[in-house]
Amino acid sequence: KIPLNIDGATAVIYGELGFPPPLTRGLFVLSRSVGILAHAWEQSQQSDRNKGPLPREWLWAYTGTPVRPFPQGDGDSK
Repeated sequence: KIPLNIDGATAVIYGELGFPPPLTRGLFVLSRSVGILAHAWEQSQQSDRNKGPLPREWLWAYTGTPVRPFPQGDGDSK
């Protein structure tokens, strides 16, 4: 059983409307592009910082655990 995603559903609709299969890829790209552009426009209109790549100097670096003293055993490893 294969679940049907939104691209599959729109492929069925495009097929029923009579669009040739090679044209449907362009229609998928066009519809996705409009959605991405609308989302980008909404994000640009907000006063908060847009989520996205950060400058390297803003990133956190993992330096590992701090150095700890290691207790010395008596040499007997049972």
